[in-house]
Amino acid sequence: MSYHHKNQVTFVNIIIVILSFALIYIAHSIIQYAPTKSVGEAVESAKVLKIMDIQKEELMEGITSTTILFTARMTSGDSKYQTINAMQTIDDMFFVTQQKIEPGDRIVVSYTASMDDSNENAVWFYVGPNRTPGLMLLAAVFLILILLIGKNKGLVTIFSLLVTISAIFAVYIPAILSGKNIYWMSIFITLFIILSSLTILNGLNKKTLCAVIGNIGGVLAAGILAAFVNGMLNITGMLDQEYMFLTTLDSNVPIDLRAVVWAGALIGSLGAIMDVAMSIASAMQELAVEMKDRTFTRMVQSGMNIGRDAIGTMTNTLILAYVGSSFAMILLFSAYGTNMRALLNYEMIVVEIIQAIAGSIGILLAVPITVVFAAWIFNKEDSINLPETDSDTELI
Repeated sequence: MSYHHKNQVTFVNIIIVILSFALIYIAHSIIQYAPTKSVGEAVESAKVLKIMDIQKEELMEGITSTTILFTARMTSGDSKYQTINAMQTIDDMFFVTQQKIEPGDRIVVSYTASMDDSNENAVWFYVGPNRTPGLMLLAAVFLILILLIGKNKGLVTIFSLLVTISAIFAVYIPAILSGKNIYWMSIFITLFIILSSLTILNGLNKKTLCAVIGNIGGVLAAGILAAFVNGMLNITGMLDQEYMFLTTLDSNVPIDLRAVVWAGALIGSLGAIMDVAMSIASAMQELAVEMKDRTFTRMVQSGMNIGRDAIGTMTNTLILAYVGSSFAMILLFSAYGTNMRALLNYEMIVVEIIQAIAGSIGILLAVPITVVFAAWIFNKEDSINLPETDSDTELI
């Protein structure tokens, strides 16, 4: 690949990243959603300085409540660097007992303001350990490994990840909470993530086009199946307390819980379908380059042979991901010997099964769609004039 073409591909990637963030910014500005703020409460980080007193009170026979009074130095917020008095309450009646704080612990505290809203009279309470630094360190290790292993490809991977996260948290979630139609917003954000991610990662070429078509076909199949089965099995959306709390939000437009369940299936399957579609598209591109006297039929046969291997691993990946997300619930039901018929009628279990199967069917259908379209476009003489390979692309 020529030096000029390398710069051309790099320029296209940069333009796509800029356009993606610009579209996200515009959409976020149009939505203008403001979350409900908790009145009189704040959560900040602090470092424990000294334990002042420990008080114990017997609530009932065998159950005590322990109150630990301590001082701490604030490390965030308007009171940063100031020393505050706070308390930690530990009750024996809870199944999980908090660990007693020690001097030097980095914690998170909250306060409830007094009637005159004065910080001087606020009462600070221990919330839990400050886990943010550990999470930031883990994220930093993740990003560094992407750059070290992926090099130039790793850099565009990070940009793609940032676009995806921004689209979900800056546009998709605010749009749903502001009352926008969940079905249409899910379709819009899915198409946006597919187009932006794949073009950022691979540029504008035939391989990307094949992956986009296969991805859209697979996700569309998963979405249609999930919607049909949700209606057939009379899914209400009342799965657990989080779903129930959504119905109590102060909103002019109530949130459709069935639509939320459907959106979860669509978004949850997107990553796995994108992976298999891109893998098949890459394999088809290599076949087009290496296969002598290639024909549409031969490429389809070879592509399906490759796709069958991808189907097995990616379907397992998706099923295991859903099992892992509900592992505690499965253990609980198994421990109590829940009858299988009863188990398969719990809505939370049914929804997990629907999402796993719908996503797996999306993967299954993404393979032939990608293979057939790739075989057609790589054998079409007058196909779209895009570079067939970007394997030598570098960021300069």
